[in-house]
Amino acid sequence: MHRASHQQCFIPMATPRRQNTGLSRNSPDTQSGSAPAVVGTTAASSSHRSVNVQKILSLNAQACSSHSNNNNSRQLALVQLWSQCASPVSFTSSVASAAIIDLVAKHNLDWTDSLEGFENSLAAVTAEGQALANMIHSIGNLIITAAEIFSGDASKLKTTISKNVFGTKNNRHPFIALISTKALVETILFSEMDRIMDNRPDSAQYRIAAFDILAPFLDFCLLDRDGRMSIVSGTAVLWLTKTLNTCLFDSDMEPFVVHLFDYLCSVPNRYPLDRSRLSTTLQTIIGILVDFYCLPSTQSSVSAEYKVVLGGRLLLIVLSWMADMRRFELATLPLMQSIQTLFRNRKGYVVPTLPFDTLWPLLSYILMDSPTVDEQRVVVDWMHALINAAEEPMSTMIANMALLPIFQVLGESQSEIVTKKCSEILTKLESLPKTSELQIHSKMEPLATSGMAAVIQAEVHHLRQTWNASEEDPLLTLGDESMLSSLIYTTFMFHPDENKRVNATIRQAQMEDGRLVTLALFIYMLRVDPSPLVKLHLLQEAIPSLVTSKDEVVTARILRAILTLINGIPNAPSGSKFIHSHMGAVGVRILFLVWKRQPRVWKTLRHVIHGWVESRPRLIKTPQKSDPEYEMEVAVLSTIRDICAFDAAGYAEVLIPFLATLLGSVELYASSLCTIIETMNLTVEANVVEPRAAWNVLLCHVAEHAMKTGHSGMLQEMCVFYGIVGSRNEDTQVYLDLREAVLNNYIQPLLASEDPEVLAAALKALSSFTAPEILPILPTESPSLYIRERILEAQDHLVVDEFSLILDKLVRHELQHMRRGLFKDAAFKKATPDAASGTLELDRLQGVLTVVSSNILQKWQSGDVNPGLRIGYALSSLLCSSVVEKLPSASRNNNNDDPTGEVDDSLEAIRARQSYRNVMTALTDVTLTDHLVERISALEGWTALFDNMWVSSDDTQTLVIAETLIGDLYKKITDGYVPAHCANALFAITGIILSLHRHSHPASTVQSSMLAKHLLQNFVRPESLSDVGGSDEVQFAVLVSLSFVTPLAAVDEKLVASVLGVFTDRLQTDAANTNTSSEISNWATFAAGWAFCNVLAGLVGSPTKTAELNEICQQTLQQLLAVFELNTASFALTLGILIAFPRLSVAIASSSSQTHKSGAGGAEVEAVQRIKTMARNDLEAFLENQQQASSAQSLARLLGAPWVIAFSDRTEASSEERKADTELLDRALLTVTSRRDLQPQLVHFTVPFCQMIHTNLDVRNPLSSEISLFAGRIHSLVNLIRITPTSAARHTAVVALASLFGIDWLHGPTVTSVGSHGLFSYLTSSVNPAVMAAVTNSALSTLLELSGLSILITTSASSDAAGATSSAAHAVVIPGIKAPSAKSAMMVQDLKAGRLAAMVLGHIACHVHRLGQADSGKVIGTSSEPKDYSRLPAPTSWLRALWDGLWEPLQMGTAQRAQKSYSAALELLLYTIHTLPTPLPAVNWFPLLTQLVALEPRLIVPAIHMASRHANTSTSLMEFLIMSLSSFKLDTSAGGPQQDAGLSEEELFVGEEGLGRILALGGLPLVASEGDQALSELDKVRGLDSLAKRVTLPNSRVIDLVEKLVKVLFFNQDGTNRTAHDPEVEVLQLVFLDTLSNHVKSYRQGRSSSSVGSSLNKTNQAQPLSEDAKELLGELRAVILRVFYQVSFDEPMTAQRVLRRLADLSLMSLSHLDAAHLDTSTSSEAQANAGARVLKQAIGIASLYRAGYLTSQQEGRLTQVAQAALLIVSGHISAVDASGANNTNRMLAESAISVLLYTMNAGIGERRHLLTTAQRKKKNALRFTWLQRILDLLVLVSSQPKVFAKGLVLLLSGAALLWWDEQDVLTRDLRENYSLESQEGASTRTSPVDDAEAKLLAMADDHDLEHDDSQNSGSVGAVSGMDYNILEDDEFELWQQEFLESISTETVEGGGEDAERQAEHQRTVLGRMSLLMPDIIMSVRGNGSASSSDNLTAARLLRLAFDPQIQKTEKQFLVTLLRRMEHLVPKGQAWILK
Repeated sequence: MHRASHQQCFIPMATPRRQNTGLSRNSPDTQSGSAPAVVGTTAASSSHRSVNVQKILSLNAQACSSHSNNNNSRQLALVQLWSQCASPVSFTSSVASAAIIDLVAKHNLDWTDSLEGFENSLAAVTAEGQALANMIHSIGNLIITAAEIFSGDASKLKTTISKNVFGTKNNRHPFIALISTKALVETILFSEMDRIMDNRPDSAQYRIAAFDILAPFLDFCLLDRDGRMSIVSGTAVLWLTKTLNTCLFDSDMEPFVVHLFDYLCSVPNRYPLDRSRLSTTLQTIIGILVDFYCLPSTQSSVSAEYKVVLGGRLLLIVLSWMADMRRFELATLPLMQSIQTLFRNRKGYVVPTLPFDTLWPLLSYILMDSPTVDEQRVVVDWMHALINAAEEPMSTMIANMALLPIFQVLGESQSEIVTKKCSEILTKLESLPKTSELQIHSKMEPLATSGMAAVIQAEVHHLRQTWNASEEDPLLTLGDESMLSSLIYTTFMFHPDENKRVNATIRQAQMEDGRLVTLALFIYMLRVDPSPLVKLHLLQEAIPSLVTSKDEVVTARILRAILTLINGIPNAPSGSKFIHSHMGAVGVRILFLVWKRQPRVWKTLRHVIHGWVESRPRLIKTPQKSDPEYEMEVAVLSTIRDICAFDAAGYAEVLIPFLATLLGSVELYASSLCTIIETMNLTVEANVVEPRAAWNVLLCHVAEHAMKTGHSGMLQEMCVFYGIVGSRNEDTQVYLDLREAVLNNYIQPLLASEDPEVLAAALKALSSFTAPEILPILPTESPSLYIRERILEAQDHLVVDEFSLILDKLVRHELQHMRRGLFKDAAFKKATPDAASGTLELDRLQGVLTVVSSNILQKWQSGDVNPGLRIGYALSSLLCSSVVEKLPSASRNNNNDDPTGEVDDSLEAIRARQSYRNVMTALTDVTLTDHLVERISALEGWTALFDNMWVSSDDTQTLVIAETLIGDLYKKITDGYVPAHCANALFAITGIILSLHRHSHPASTVQSSMLAKHLLQNFVRPESLSDVGGSDEVQFAVLVSLSFVTPLAAVDEKLVASVLGVFTDRLQTDAANTNTSSEISNWATFAAGWAFCNVLAGLVGSPTKTAELNEICQQTLQQLLAVFELNTASFALTLGILIAFPRLSVAIASSSSQTHKSGAGGAEVEAVQRIKTMARNDLEAFLENQQQASSAQSLARLLGAPWVIAFSDRTEASSEERKADTELLDRALLTVTSRRDLQPQLVHFTVPFCQMIHTNLDVRNPLSSEISLFAGRIHSLVNLIRITPTSAARHTAVVALASLFGIDWLHGPTVTSVGSHGLFSYLTSSVNPAVMAAVTNSALSTLLELSGLSILITTSASSDAAGATSSAAHAVVIPGIKAPSAKSAMMVQDLKAGRLAAMVLGHIACHVHRLGQADSGKVIGTSSEPKDYSRLPAPTSWLRALWDGLWEPLQMGTAQRAQKSYSAALELLLYTIHTLPTPLPAVNWFPLLTQLVALEPRLIVPAIHMASRHANTSTSLMEFLIMSLSSFKLDTSAGGPQQDAGLSEEELFVGEEGLGRILALGGLPLVASEGDQALSELDKVRGLDSLAKRVTLPNSRVIDLVEKLVKVLFFNQDGTNRTAHDPEVEVLQLVFLDTLSNHVKSYRQGRSSSSVGSSLNKTNQAQPLSEDAKELLGELRAVILRVFYQVSFDEPMTAQRVLRRLADLSLMSLSHLDAAHLDTSTSSEAQANAGARVLKQAIGIASLYRAGYLTSQQEGRLTQVAQAALLIVSGHISAVDASGANNTNRMLAESAISVLLYTMNAGIGERRHLLTTAQRKKKNALRFTWLQRILDLLVLVSSQPKVFAKGLVLLLSGAALLWWDEQDVLTRDLRENYSLESQEGASTRTSPVDDAEAKLLAMADDHDLEHDDSQNSGSVGAVSGMDYNILEDDEFELWQQEFLESISTETVEGGGEDAERQAEHQRTVLGRMSLLMPDIIMSVRGNGSASSSDNLTAARLLRLAFDPQIQKTEKQFLVTLLRRMEHLVPKGQAWILK
């Protein structure tokens, strides 16, 4: 029985025996020697088969019995069984194989092990013939067992088999191994497959399971590209056909039939794409499917539902392959014939169909450019039947896609039937209703497909999304394929929104292919479109744009259509009558537009113009404006004009005779005459016709006619011609006569015109003439009257604008011819208007005092002076240093041998100079203990000490010297331990700052701010004071220094407030103390009051006083007044306030002088008057009572009262008031002199009285009594000094004597103006010099003797040979050996008086020296520029009139100003100044501009423009800019000042006009192109570069300003980020950052050279930055880096724009980015805003990559950031309990991916196509590198399904679909060069650009392409000048729009939470990529653009496909990708495709 059972198993094996012979013959490799042995063995074995059978049975039994006992015996038995299976004896192998199967059936051998054993036996032994068949039969038995198990056979459940065993086992199917390695085995295999399928013929489930096991083998046979498999594939097809046939009629087998049909339908979808031909196997499979579907048996046996599904799938398969074949220009007719077979008209037959939205676009695409007539006919028939048979309403949106191919067929087809059907389709389309919302949003089931069908499906899906999109310019098409894009544009051309229709026509006209069909479509739109706007666009833009120089057919068709419009009939003969019609006029204009694109149309255009000119005189009457004749006239004349405007040089010669004919023979409308004049102006401007010739031939008659008729339009056009005449510079008498005639006869009469437009035109023409020609023509000769009447009081603003042109011309002329000395300052006014004798006396005094100064300085330097007098000599030497002539530079350097004479700026050289030694010596010698006057005038000496130390012609050397001195002095303060020395060091630093301020050096402002901050930090707060710092001397110096340096830094309101706070705190502290002393026991307290008034005086008189500062001063002044009125302050404080108060009163009077008429400054003036009144009352009360003061406060007020009366402002005091005050002081002095108790206080009465006497003489004609009083007082003081012993009276007399010489003890070192309360001395300006000489000699001799100087003053002066008088001629130094007189000896014994006398001599010498400077026009200028232009002549100066005109509205009363608005006129005047060349004559603009802005806030814009323009040479304008920017605030209300055009106020502040100018002044110039730089250099007043002093800003002020702007722009008032999206704020942020970029980003250099970056770097390498500028650059970057760290945004585009700029400005290394701590996995807080953080990280790393700061290893950070973004998008990182935050995070993370993809795409965006071949190859190579990195990332995240799926869609698909366009991948013949002509039809994803923009873009290469320097050298200037940031924004916005509309998953309707729509979107994107990505790789491979990148890409895709964790959808997609590029897949791994 056992044998029998085995024999039953052997029976099926008998069938393949017939193959034995064939197999034995097919053994060519068998050696001849071994064959006999094999044969013999076989014969022996065959003769003893029973023995072998018994042996095998024994082994079988042993294997069964040893299953659980002896494992080794069992294994040995199995090994022997397997060896018998491979026996060459067929019977033996059969028995052994059956034994193995028996073991499996009895569960003694594992099924999987048995399969492995058979496979190993096949691989190890060369089995042939029947033995091979036996083993195949056994494998078949195993397959049967597996099929039974998989089908659910209960008897087989004990056996466990993996369902994937045949698909993945050892990566091979056993049948695949056999067919691949064994010859002629396919018959055995397919027979065995029959046996397997028929094992259980009645079980459908079994057949399905068995077929699934055999499916991998069938895939291998059908899908493999190996040539040997092509034969096997036929057998496989036959086997499938037979199997299907056997089951069709069996109803029980329907599930299996359905399964088999599904498999057959899947084969074409997985079939490898052959780009050269249609595979026979594929065609056969499709044919079988079609045939089976059409069989009645199939129709009857398959369910109705499945027939619909099967028919749709089959139809989609065929159409999909047709679309793919069409794309690669392969034959599609065989497939079309297969489709025809499907359409049967038979009962019971289900015609296959597809949804209309799927089928119609496919048919439209296939119909377009059909390769054959038959195919065209079939598709038209199909579409005709489809549209007529539609039961449900069709979507017009989809249906209109067929319009373009329908029109193509109508134009091509010769078949009447086809044409008729197309017409019917067109009619049906016209009748379709508007697409409803329901149709747009109806659910469209996506069908499983690939290739072009998938792309079409994606386009339809995109069309639904964008049809009703609200964006102004949505992305109409995805742009994957140009023909498909044309179909999409076509349907948008019939959109309900006319703007979208216009946009679609623009895009369609840009398509390169199908222009003729597009023309037909446009003409059709003209007929059916109801919108006039669309029709106008079609006629004027769309249709003419189809014309190209290469396509003559389209041009001819368009020309024919145009001529039909013009002539009224088609093909009109050449001699036909000219027809006037409305459409003819339109046709003329279209013809002109066509001619612009195709010049060869000129003959036709000229013929049309000529025909009209000939026909015009034939008109009987002049046409009316509504007649077509008039419209034709306008059209033709406008065309002539436009031709001349386009190319006058080439065509004017032909057209001018036409105009002459018309003027001579026809009566034309005035408007036509205007057009003719305009045409002639164009020809004259183009230099085709000379102005004189045009005038003589044509225009003189027209001009006369225009003057006679007074027609406004004609006069305006003639004025244009007059302007051309004026602008030409032909130097001939004939032309000069023409100019004169035009001016006098034509322009001048028009200046009286009442028509504002004519007057404006005449003024504009007049402005073209020269200023000398303009002046006699003007209606008024007075500049001030001209501005008042023509501009300020003008009623029409249009005329005002033109009057400003005249003004600009005249002011420019004045500046060009102005004396260069007037550009400096106002110091050219003489010091005195008296006779010349005053000058002689001044010269004499200067000579005397020069000798005195030299002697004092020499004695002090040498030490040859009485030690008791040294202090006085030291103080005097400070002052005398400015009198002694400055030494040559070589001497100052102690280097007389230096032949060059250059100044040595080294620290050693500076410290070796005598001037430096003088400073250091003075620190120890000077003390201020002798007298009150010494203290209040100390800074004058310290300031004068440095006046001669600066290098007047070199600010840089001056700055080096000053910084060296200041640095050493700061060190003295820090290291000092003697209070007096530290105080002197503070005074010295203050003196340096004030001296720099006198010399208008910009460093004074910086140093003043630094010193004030240093003092506030180290010498004010009690906790920071040391013993030395807290001493009385040092505190006195601190307060005095603060009072002088604070006004220089008045723009820093915080600093000013801090300083004023110090003084107010001192006042409060003093009020709390109970000090009743009536002496100055604490000089710091005195300084608190004295310096308080002093600092207020400086702030009030500051030229840069702002409204806020003015308010602070007013409040502080009220506090001061309250202290004075309460009378509670200490004696020292009250006295200090009163002594310094006069300076405050003078400042208030000066400040309010220009605003008192408008009511400003009233409170301050009132406060001053109250204190003056109280001072007079106190003094009068003292004279009346004659009593001792009751308190210390009363005494202080009494002593301070004379100072207030004598030194206060007296400009408006009458003579009676002066006389009364003088008498009051005289009486007070007499009273005090007689009182012993007040003798120590005598100075408080004597000095003010002497000052009053001198002040009274400061008039033009002093009274004789005043002169007598003056001379008598000098004699009195001299006698007092000589006869009075040591006493306070003598000391007071010495000081008072200086007041009579003109010394003003109170006004300090800043007094430099000439005139009232300035530099004046009656001793030098008297009309009686002989008398005054005696007086001065007496006084000076007394002082000389008292100070111990032996100098004799001579009464006459001798001159040298040249006539010059030397200083030594006026005074002679007496030798020291001569014994002094007794009186002299007595005087010298009073050492204190001698010290005071020496000091007074120094003051007098310095004062007289400055008087000489003022007289010679050499007074030192200050940063307080001249207050006005009074130095310019009023009758002739237009600049002065302009200045006065700006002041005039401010000086009006309020009621007068209310009658008229002057804002427009003032704005125009400011813009006039803005346009003037630089530099302007010096003047203080600050008060004018601040008051104008306060009067009219809208004037801030022109004020900023003007200040920015001229700030380089004007300190006041620079300060105004800083003040304006410091007050910058965001105005969120709509009521702020808005401009009709141009930038807003805020944008100006943060733009180039505001912040940009500040950066330039700080040392960071604007990077301008060479052309811009040349223009800016031309608009300058020549010859003033060396004269005009450049203004510079310190780094600290620039940084402070930038930080303030940053705080306002990026942060709220509470310091938090501005997270709310505000478009206005965003604009300001971008302008701010762009401005910084223009000054900072150009110096950012990385390791690689970007095209733009390198160009900018090259531009700036020619202008290296200074060290200060480099320091400023670093500080700015630090500020911006902090902003980058802190800000974040929730709106992606805002984040990209702002953060990219911040990153570009600040990030310079990866460490900078890492310091931001943007890791999203660190904490829950990081996860809450993970999207914003990853977006910032992406932008930062992208910036570093583009700038070249990343190494090749660091570039991997881009993919790391992409991985972090994918984790957020997929939901792996999310905020807790915040769904809204999660949505925002996902949206921002997707934007981060978009940024990274944009950056990887070779740097700059896709719009720049003008690349060379080498550049394109490099770009593609870089793209492939990043593509492989993306694939590596996907491999890394493949274990996370959600992350992998998102990465596949966002990263891989985004790269493939956005990086490459159709031009890169469409054909095998990749285009190598992109010419400019080929760019006329740009890529569909880009917006149209004009020629100028195309040229500009051509200069900007992509960043990552490394070009030679020669390639960039030509475009450096252009690239530097263009706005790179704005271009980048536009590029990324286009990129982001396409990313959002075609790639992003968050923009899908329903958002990221709708899983169904997400899946649909994923299928759409992957379907598109399945088409494009293989094309990308294959096309690049075919063109050799990449070497191994394509293979690496395929390898990575294979690795992903092998990954078992990849889900089914993604795996299928990867297989589809690899199938389409199967050539790249290694043969050993190609099985994965099956």
